[in-house]
Amino acid sequence: MRLNAITLGLLGMTTLPVAAQQSSQSESVPVGETIVITANPLNKTALESTQPVSIISGDELQQKHAQTLGETLSSEPGINNTHYTAGAGSPIIRGLDGPRVKITQNGLDTGDVSRGSPDHAVTTETSSADQIEVLRGPATLLYGSGAIGGVINVVDNRIPTQPVYDLEGNLNLRGATVNDQKEASYNVTAGNGSWAFYADAHYRRSDDFDTPNFINDEGEAVDSVENSFSDSDGATLGTAYHDDWGFFGVSYQALYSEYGIPGHAHGHDEEHEDESEEEHGAEEEALPFVDLEQQRWQIAGQLNAPVNGIEAVEMRAAFTDYQHREIEGAQVGTQFNNNQKELRVIAKHEPLQGWSGALGYQWDISDKQAFGAEAFTPDTSRRAQGVFWLVEQEFGDHHVDLGARYEQTTLASEDVRLDTFDSVSASAGYLYHFDQHSSVSVNLSHAERAPSATEVFANGEHFATQTYELGTFYELHQEDNGEYHIENAGAEVSTETSNNIDVGLHFENERVHAQVNVFYNRVDNFIYERFTGISSDMIHTDEGHDEHAGELADEHGHEGEEALQVVQFAQADAELYGYELDLGYRFDDAWSVHGFSDYTRAKQTAGGDLPRIPAQRIGIEARYQAQDFDAAVGYTRYMEQDRIADNETVTPAFGIVDARINYYPPMLAQYGATVYLKGENLTDQLGLVHSSFLKDDVPMPGRNVQLGVSINF
Repeated sequence: MRLNAITLGLLGMTTLPVAAQQSSQSESVPVGETIVITANPLNKTALESTQPVSIISGDELQQKHAQTLGETLSSEPGINNTHYTAGAGSPIIRGLDGPRVKITQNGLDTGDVSRGSPDHAVTTETSSADQIEVLRGPATLLYGSGAIGGVINVVDNRIPTQPVYDLEGNLNLRGATVNDQKEASYNVTAGNGSWAFYADAHYRRSDDFDTPNFINDEGEAVDSVENSFSDSDGATLGTAYHDDWGFFGVSYQALYSEYGIPGHAHGHDEEHEDESEEEHGAEEEALPFVDLEQQRWQIAGQLNAPVNGIEAVEMRAAFTDYQHREIEGAQVGTQFNNNQKELRVIAKHEPLQGWSGALGYQWDISDKQAFGAEAFTPDTSRRAQGVFWLVEQEFGDHHVDLGARYEQTTLASEDVRLDTFDSVSASAGYLYHFDQHSSVSVNLSHAERAPSATEVFANGEHFATQTYELGTFYELHQEDNGEYHIENAGAEVSTETSNNIDVGLHFENERVHAQVNVFYNRVDNFIYERFTGISSDMIHTDEGHDEHAGELADEHGHEGEEALQVVQFAQADAELYGYELDLGYRFDDAWSVHGFSDYTRAKQTAGGDLPRIPAQRIGIEARYQAQDFDAAVGYTRYMEQDRIADNETVTPAFGIVDARINYYPPMLAQYGATVYLKGENLTDQLGLVHSSFLKDDVPMPGRNVQLGVSINF
């Protein structure tokens, strides 16, 4: 299967030509002012949106591209990385992650199981992305109840939506020192105006990453994170046909990934039989790793003006087959499967009483299976349907948009069927331009979220996060002998209800860029993982269970492990508020300075803080622009996080120094070539990530130097 994917990509690569394209070295207007948000059907730019939006594309995306989506976006204001390991890092938006952050590829769910656990990788590939769109705050109108915290939309050209008349593409090569990373990727599009064809492929290999010296949870002095290797390869083929009536296209993607699970060693005596593990030192001791495979078909099409009153009807669909195996020794310890189908249809209508808008329908079904030593959730199915309507109108310098969505979601397991959840979302936004340089925006939103299957049905050991997880369907009762007993809670789970306000100020002229957003979010029945302070060896299971909760599956090498901390999914009313700040000042044509800061405060209204909330950050960067190169050096301060929940520990402050230089060879200007050198954590500072379940075992990487070349044609 792996060879098929690589061969598929190389077949496309054999047609690679070299075409002229303008060099990307020149400065342009801010990205958000010119690039359309594809995640919004009303064709807005970031500055026309009442909701806080960031768009990362072009050279900026190339410079920020990393092994995971979370790491790629981790320097954006308001965005943090779960930082589980090099192969699994997921975005956190304003302190919210997991099922509250919707991750999409061209507007459709990625179809993986990353929303259920931080050790599960996001399957989007940013090396082939045209742009990444970040919608902060509730975006449930377009993407459903899972987007109560925001949306990350990775946009690519796998199904060309516009006619293509030539050959164009990108080739990237890079390497890094901190983990001996080697990476190559390309994408190419070709067409004759009617037919368009697309191909991409990527190859990535990296070993365990180095860190500054630190003492891990076992009391050992180490300078690297054991079993943090990450390998990935994949390829895509796509095609589309364009005519006056619109277009129709299809694409097929194959993705394969293997990455280690750090902090998860079980004392195996058997050696790993997999070839990639042999490359990572399996001769000493085979450590558990994830073997991930995804096959994905996508369909997209558009009809222009099919009937009177309708400007266009757009359709997108995806069929995803996902498999995630956790290999322990010579056998599969745990396996997760997900079969997901999704359909989105959006009709853009002509103005009604001056209101332009779009009507949409979304259908989404997902069947998930989990079996093995760490199958802490039963097999579950999810069925969801939603309808939505967005409208907008300009009143001189005033812009108003309104929207509403109704969604029906049903969750079922092999043993329990929950009642259907009905969710209603609504929003109202206002944008006013004081003049050509400044504007203010206000966005009010109401969103409801149905709980995820993990939040409800979890009941078992999760060694990857070193926890024993209990869903809301269960509760703990203490017996007279001090042991705890798990029983069905018998209480209904309520939908989360979020009421959010965002206020944004923007100023832009030739010298100054300033963007500030402040937000307040009140969430009733907020579902969170409560650290109980109880260890798994204190739990006595009901009669009829195969194993005690505190016992570990010896047939998978878990015998003798330490007891796990018990986390209970619970509901409480909560408040989240904070800010994002992005500033820039240009001294002259060469020199400029830029800064950012973000902060999220998250607490229960009845008292107490929510767990694993990222710390406040403050960063500054000086930039220099010349004719053939540009350079920058910056410092980011991660403040101490002492706003902690029960049974959490304080995370100390630290600072990271980064630098980069991009060189645009004049002799290769016609090829759009860039040679780049990037240094990260140059002072080799120890950085612990408060949002990580393994913060004491998996710090941020140490000093790293990247060297790469990119060619656009």
